Amino acid sequence: MAENPFDLSNDRAYRRWADAKRRGYDLRARDDFPLLVEIGGDGSIDDASLAIIRDHIDRYNFALYRMNGVPDDPLSALKRIGRRMGLKELDRNLCAPEDRVTRLTVKPVEGARYIPYTNKPIGWHTDGYYNPMRQRVLAMVLHCQQPAAEGGANRLLDHDMAYIHLRDTDPAFVEALSQPSVMCIPPNVVDGEQLRPQTCSPVFLTEPGGDAPALAMRFSKRKHNIIWSDDGRTQEALQCLFEFLESDSPWHVEYRLNAGEGVINNNVLHTRSGFSDDARRPRIYYRARYYNRINIH
Repeated sequence: MAENPFDLSNDRAYRRWADAKRRGYDLRARDDFPLLVEIGGDGSIDDASLAIIRDHIDRYNFALYRMNGVPDDPLSALKRIGRRMGLKELDRNLCAPEDRVTRLTVKPVEGARYIPYTNKPIGWHTDGYYNPMRQRVLAMVLHCQQPAAEGGANRLLDHDMAYIHLRDTDPAFVEALSQPSVMCIPPNVVDGEQLRPQTCSPVFLTEPGGDAPALAMRFSKRKHNIIWSDDGRTQEALQCLFEFLESDSPWHVEYRLNAGEGVINNNVLHTRSGFSDDARRPRIYYRARYYNRINIH
């Protein structure tokens, strides 16, 4: 069993892991880096492409793909991708249909209670940060069927790199954000009915990940409906994290998905810019969230 790099008392294991993470980004800077991995138009992935995706997931916790054709059935294609990634149990969120794959597009005003169904920008977050801990979202596939007329780009940031930034600044920041109730989300109540109870959780937590634990993150930078621990160390840690998220570090990746493209990821930090739609060809994305990490065999 490998040493745990997230043990704050084991600086040697941490340094070895953090140095390897940084070296991975040296590869991304090369001219021959395969930014988009080619996969089948039906969501099938051959062994060569699968090996590249596995490498990207291992290094960055996300991989961008491009289909070589237009899927006849985007939902089936998306689920096929998930199965190839070793993803099993789909999350059932409030807005997902029975098949648990969410169609993201702008809804009429009366249905646009949640920001993903508007054309507004979305700040830094991980998906499902409000879910109960027993249903924490650990992986996601986001697929673009039709991009917006203008805007709608995503910024991606591997949560491992956020952890490294905080721990290198002050290990006490990581300790503060690893407390079990450092972040609380109030109940979701609509018209007097409670749709979801209050949820409290750490920001950083670890999950089984093969030879050594893997890092997971639950976070939203939204200003409302988040209750943070008010102790001084937590507030300092959050300020450090907020500043890093809004920086232009070498670890930040920005990309606007085109039709037939998508991102497979271990629920990394991400944003979405605001966008303008063409009424005849509205922006349509599909999103599948899972309760387990990517596990490619």
